[in-house]
Amino acid sequence: MNRVTRSIDELRPVIEALPADKISSLNETSSINFEEHFKFQELQSYAHAMDILKTDEATIIFRALSPVYGEGNGGWASDTDLATKVVIIKIMEELLRKKMA
Repeated sequence: MNRVTRSIDELRPVIEALPADKISSLNETSSINFEEHFKFQELQSYAHAMDILKTDEATIIFRALSPVYGEGNGGWASDTDLATKVVIIKIMEELLRKKMA
């Protein structure tokens, strides 16, 4: 199990325990637009090339985003759950900080 999968698995029960209105709000705030989608894919590709992300971790991110931006599911692949979105957004924040440093 890699770091991304482990983080997602740990977060799922936490999210499931939240009230429905909090889940709905979190779903709204985890939506990404076309530019964010493009930047996330670009950043995961960079991190993989720099060996910051291992292949299996980068693949999870790539698949969650889907190769092509779509309006459904807040800009994510249709089968991407909320825990995965939250973990990937956090990873993107960390990768961006590293890249800027």
